[in-house]
Amino acid sequence: MATLTVKFAVYGALNKGNQDASQVRNVKDVLQVAIDRKQGVVTINNTTMGGDPSVGNPKHFGAVVTLDSVDRYYACAEGQTIDFFHNKAPDQNTRKVALSEVLG
Repeated sequence: MATLTVKFAVYGALNKGNQDASQVRNVKDVLQVAIDRKQGVVTINNTTMGGDPSVGNPKHFGAVVTLDSVDRYYACAEGQTIDFFHNKAPDQNTRKVALSEVLG
């Protein structure tokens, strides 16, 4: 079986939507353990991510995971499930955007 290596992963929210009140946790190691234990299929929630970094707020997740020497990018909302072994390669599920699109 291929090897998945978590390079970066965060889980959290902006407290009450306040842009100056980020409540986020580095979940790189927690995600690696979850991927290894669950054969790559992980539901992103407070339990699997090691706790609630932003009580009362809907959380979001982002990660960079290497599979077969290829970096793959992931993002989802709290409660969603990701199959890290069976997602498309980055050029198949992303598109390049201008910075102005991201910033509005």
